Amino acid sequence: MIKFLRHLRHQFLKENNISKYLLYAIGVILLVVIGILIALQINNWNQNRINSIRESLLLREINIEFKFNTEELESTVRTYVHIREQCNYLLKSLPVIRSEMNKDSLSRALSEIRNLGTADLSMGSISALINTSSFEFISNTELRSLLIQWDDLISDYFEREGQAINYTRQTIIPYLAKRIPRPYIEGINDDRVDLSFMNSIEFENLIIDRRGDASTLLNVVEDEEDKIRKALDRIIFLTNGNKERQK
Repeated sequence: MIKFLRHLRHQFLKENNISKYLLYAIGVILLVVIGILIALQINNWNQNRINSIRESLLLREINIEFKFNTEELESTVRTYVHIREQCNYLLKSLPVIRSEMNKDSLSRALSEIRNLGTADLSMGSISALINTSSFEFISNTELRSLLIQWDDLISDYFEREGQAINYTRQTIIPYLAKRIPRPYIEGINDDRVDLSFMNSIEFENLIIDRRGDASTLLNVVEDEEDKIRKALDRIIFLTNGNKERQK
């Protein structure tokens, strides 16, 4: 092809035919442009293929992570529901009368209210997306928006959970540690234990505050719009590998 074009160029120059030479020059330019466009198209196709593979890997990682997050969150919710129930049980049992109390139920309740329930939610995939500026690899705009908003959506939950854990560590656990040896099922029968502390205003207020922390945290998850659960379900749905569902 190159030899043929050179031959034409020399022929036109010999003939001193300007019009044919201009047509030849235009033809060469067009061929170069077409060649560049084809090369760009091939490069774009190859890049799109690489991006598609990368997106598939990202979606798989996000799907696995958010399924784990769903299990973690629901497990923690169950823990705090149980804590709230045990707080209600203790409050209804006041004032405690030793001769009438159910020791097993009482020891179980005291043990449960000091539970440090925490949802160890994984943020690895989102952190990686943020740190590597890879959100553009996610083609689904709804999914991209949900992932960008996830940190803000879950921040209130983490704040409430942190408050509940701190109150338990700093107040509930030290308070009980001074009054009942563990395990509580045996500690309640210890001769050194005076259960009259359970009839104090201080103990009652501690249980009320603990119930309040549990209820506040649960309200964040179980609000009227159920935002956190809906976001989790939608992210899992959009990353399940079904391209039709992602459109």
